[in-house]
Amino acid sequence: MTQARLALERLHNTFWVPPAAGIVLAIALALALPAVDGWVSLPDAVSFSGGPDTARAVLQMIATVAVSVAGISFSVIVVALVLASQQLSPRVMRSFQRDPVNKGALAVFLSTAAFSLVVLGSIEDSRDEVPELSVTLAMVAAAISLAVFVLFLHHIVRSLNASSVIRRIAAGGHQAVDAPYPAEAGEPAGDAEEAEATVREILGRSARREVRAPRAGYLVSVKAADLIALAERCDGFVEQRVAIGDFVLTGGIVGLVWAAEPGVDRLAAGADRAFVLNEERLVDDDVAFPIRQLADVALKGLSPGINDPTTAENAMDSVADTLVRVARQPAPIMLRLSPGGTPRLRAVAPDLDDLVRLGFDQVRRAGASHPSFSARLLELLGEMRELGGERAAASGEIGRQARAIRDEARALVRIPEDADLLTSAYDRVARRQ
Repeated sequence: MTQARLALERLHNTFWVPPAAGIVLAIALALALPAVDGWVSLPDAVSFSGGPDTARAVLQMIATVAVSVAGISFSVIVVALVLASQQLSPRVMRSFQRDPVNKGALAVFLSTAAFSLVVLGSIEDSRDEVPELSVTLAMVAAAISLAVFVLFLHHIVRSLNASSVIRRIAAGGHQAVDAPYPAEAGEPAGDAEEAEATVREILGRSARREVRAPRAGYLVSVKAADLIALAERCDGFVEQRVAIGDFVLTGGIVGLVWAAEPGVDRLAAGADRAFVLNEERLVDDDVAFPIRQLADVALKGLSPGINDPTTAENAMDSVADTLVRVARQPAPIMLRLSPGGTPRLRAVAPDLDDLVRLGFDQVRRAGASHPSFSARLLELLGEMRELGGERAAASGEIGRQARAIRDEARALVRIPEDADLLTSAYDRVARRQ
């Protein structure tokens, strides 16, 4: 992820940018329209035809209603955030922050209010002239605002549906799943043994430096292309030590570099800029993040305070679907080559077993006292093994999770029928090995 993409991603996560941009554009439009008001003639059927007093009254009413609607909308959004955080997971608030409908609705309401207030200030008591075009546009904006408000309420109601939140989380991670890091970093090593021999040769004749994090944060991106190009110029090698999405403490080692003196210091300085840290995780390149979010939703549903196993099952359905998508992708090759064919970077990314463990470990423990839920987890693991291709078939973690679910549930289940249900579900998983 480039710095420009990271900056755009941060703007996308902010709530104030669209409303602020709408207010600025509305003010600029309100200041510019009076200059062309006399040049434009609207049909009498749609043009405002009242006097200054009527225009002021209309504009005051529009501004008041628009500000009131904006306040109500903001309150609704806050309530939606609180409910989503309490009922699902604090990590789903990100989807509400990024929601373009919420931000767009506030932008429409506030820009309508700003436009009406500026036009209102341009109507002078001593003159009989009324900016008909501006007042007409304010009335049109008011009508649009009311329609947007109805659509906004409909959208909020749909957004609070647990299945909608789960679907948005899963959809947001498809890009990272379909192009897993380091897919776009240099060329994959074709002959692994030859490439490893070259790496040992480079390391044997080079000095080593540690690349440490200047501040705490999540590793959200690695500028792999820049690292490979710099390592090629310095005839060195870079080893990533922290996976994207992991939290790094201040001074923690994020990478190691090797090169001959004095190029090793230049390579270390460039590598320091190539590991991008952020205060929160981003979906881009972080295939584990949507799985973590969905597992959190499942854990919340299984908590005693919420006690909503159905939502937990829906979340785990999406976890399994995401893992099947991961399994169907070719396993990414971590050793990457420069255009000249020399190995220059060893990347780090979670493998399928890591992701299965992330998605199921905590959830299976929390759901062990729910026989039907545990049986559903076993069914999902069996489907993952069947539909995930060779990578899923070779995954030892799928089998380990299935055995753990069976054993933990057996220790807690006292009703024979429930025990038989779990045994049957596990047997179906075992037959798919």
